[in-house]
Amino acid sequence: MERKKIYDTRLISRSDEEGIADAAAAIRRGEVVAFPTETVYGLGADATDPQAVSKIFEAKGRPGDNPLIVHIADKSQIDMLVRDVTPAARALIDAFMPGPITVIMNKSDAVPDIVTAGIGTVGIRMPSHEVCNKFLKLAGCPVAAPSANLSGSPSPTTALHVMNDMDGYIYAVIDGGRSEVGLESTVVDATGDVPVILRPGAVTSEMIDEVLNVKSEYAGALKPGEVPASPGMKYRHYAPRCEVKILTLPQDIGDIDPESDDLDDDKKQKLFSVASPFILEASKIIKDRPFARIGIYAGSEVVSLFRKAGDQILLSHCEFYDYGKTCDVKAASHGLFDGMRVLDRQEVDVILASGFKGSGLEVAYMNRLSKAAGKKGEDVPSAGFDGTQIRISDIPLDMFNNVFTASVLFISDEDLILGAYCEGIMTDLIRRKGGFCSQDDMNTAAELYAESAGLAAEDGYAPDRKACDVFKAKTGSDISHHLSRRAGVSVYDANDLILTINDEQAFGILNAYPELTGKVYSLSSYMASKGLVIKGDDGRVASVSLTEPSEDDTDACVHTVSALKAWLEILFPYIIKDLGARRFC
Repeated sequence: MERKKIYDTRLISRSDEEGIADAAAAIRRGEVVAFPTETVYGLGADATDPQAVSKIFEAKGRPGDNPLIVHIADKSQIDMLVRDVTPAARALIDAFMPGPITVIMNKSDAVPDIVTAGIGTVGIRMPSHEVCNKFLKLAGCPVAAPSANLSGSPSPTTALHVMNDMDGYIYAVIDGGRSEVGLESTVVDATGDVPVILRPGAVTSEMIDEVLNVKSEYAGALKPGEVPASPGMKYRHYAPRCEVKILTLPQDIGDIDPESDDLDDDKKQKLFSVASPFILEASKIIKDRPFARIGIYAGSEVVSLFRKAGDQILLSHCEFYDYGKTCDVKAASHGLFDGMRVLDRQEVDVILASGFKGSGLEVAYMNRLSKAAGKKGEDVPSAGFDGTQIRISDIPLDMFNNVFTASVLFISDEDLILGAYCEGIMTDLIRRKGGFCSQDDMNTAAELYAESAGLAAEDGYAPDRKACDVFKAKTGSDISHHLSRRAGVSVYDANDLILTINDEQAFGILNAYPELTGKVYSLSSYMASKGLVIKGDDGRVASVSLTEPSEDDTDACVHTVSALKAWLEILFPYIIKDLGARRFC
């Protein structure tokens, strides 16, 4: 099943009444529209139109044996969709709809088999999200919808998540803000006398048992060849592309401020108990794999103690997603899918994530996290779609509250071939791996730039044509527009990080301008500051040391661009982190 970009996908604001009405009309004529709910964003089509529903599977790369949930705006729509409503189903509908619950009932003939994967039951859900309810009412039909993400990847909790996965593949995305719950709905099979929870969620088993006055059950594992009655039962779901390792937290440590200077021994011990497993595991990973990058999905206490430990090399290898209070499962649940997406976008090799013991919402959280931590490649639905190449949309900067700029400056002697190559390679990386936001505030966009200058350069000279041809052949990019410029105080002040090609150049700048300490590095010393040490075949530490190649020496130019490309690919995530940015999703 091949995904094809055929749309100029609309991004519709929650306050755009005409836009929401247009999206509802699009549903009625067979299009697919992504919409917000209180749990996650849904990818919807008219549930009574098999051809429209098939477009959902195409957009997601979703296998056909994974059923969809039908969303309604009013409880009166239930009668047309199901054959019977059991007393248990009626009690759940009355108690929890609208809300984050899906009730499984026996379907009527009005529901096509494509919606239910050919089985005789259908999941009905009535979201409580105000914008969603408005959209569903305007659509005037039941809307079949899974989560609005690429199949197998973390579910989307913002419109940006959806745009990144679906831009060009669906008619529109309605931006209703960040999802309140952050985990998909609880799914309950209410076709029998005893309710069976197929997927845990914010409506917990305790809440269900209290309403029905009966002990609910959890569904067991699927038998070979069995079609699931609910999404999320069969396939490895919610998963980033990297490895996920769960570190289970101790019992609730209470409200402790890790920044306080007045902590007694008991509070210090409690803080240590939640943070030390993360610090020790991250340290072990770096010791075993010096080039590994680590994502930390944890609370503020863990993140704070990481930074207080002051291990700069360890910190340079870690990307953090702070979901709030460490032992607050509601906060962890709310941020889970966003955290998995954000950390995965930083190209980390492993994510260390907080795990919880207990019942209630802890069960739903651990259900999703455990699936994310499943063996890589196991039970990943492909539906004939290779989802490894995901294009990040060119999101308009006016969607962000603020924008800041930051730049890296590469220093060589002449600023001809070496300068042009460094600037060109880094510019390509920024374009290819963008967009970016502030590390501290994902609502602030970051515009990143690469520049170059030469200690002995003369202004206004272009690199030789042969050198440009080599660069284009190796990278596909054109640097013939590059013009050399002389390095100086104004150039240094205008940039946020300065990397010289060779050690001697960095020494010279720092000797002349000691106030630039911490801002100027050679490529070798920058790598060393991050603990990135490369040894040659003789066991000696290898150093980045390149000289300006002759313009007529094609082989030297090929070697130079290949070497710089390899070095800068390694250093890229560290550079953008030092520029105060991170990749957004």
